[in-house]
Amino acid sequence: MTDGTVFLSYIKTDSQLSAATSEKGTFTAAHATFDADSVFGVLVGRIAANDEVLVCDDLGDEWADFIGIDASHHPKTISFYHAKYDTPSLGASPLQIVVSQAIKNLSRIINLAESDVGAKSGKWANAYANDNVVTAIPRIIRGDAVLLQNKITGALSLPDTIRRVFIVTPSLSRAQLEQRFAAFRGGEAPEPHFVQLYQLLMSYFSACSEVGAYAYIVCQE
Repeated sequence: MTDGTVFLSYIKTDSQLSAATSEKGTFTAAHATFDADSVFGVLVGRIAANDEVLVCDDLGDEWADFIGIDASHHPKTISFYHAKYDTPSLGASPLQIVVSQAIKNLSRIINLAESDVGAKSGKWANAYANDNVVTAIPRIIRGDAVLLQNKITGALSLPDTIRRVFIVTPSLSRAQLEQRFAAFRGGEAPEPHFVQLYQLLMSYFSACSEVGAYAYIVCQE
């Protein structure tokens, strides 16, 4: 295991994730936004705040929980956001499923055809529904619904578009990670569960790098 410098370079933080109490929040017919104390709420309001287009693709044949596009700058960016709620841990178990999902969907962010995006239009036009409740939360959270497909396919068609993959979770703390790497540099042996976490996340970083995408973990401070 290295001194952690490369590993930690992928780890970003958001202070509001420490206040998250669930992944998606609660749902009623009156809900027009995701709860602010959910990972979805933090993601929409803060982490993906600069995306001019933001679509919730959660549930069903999802490519990510959210897809974001910034088409107004050059180069354009397309971002896949995968959310996961759990309490802070230095083990791999809380992240195994979300890492697998992120890796599985890398082909989508690289090789999507216009027809693939078009097939999503019906789903994205509907309000978000979960727990047998149809909410007032639009799946197209930001952006022009008429131009949405063109913006996504336009970004995907350019060779210099920056492709980003985010795992957003309060189940990690960057400060705790830094403390463990400092201990390892001081001579402590890594615990088996930490080695598993390290290997899991390095496999995610490596898989993204192999297809030319930038990987991030956004977690607690």
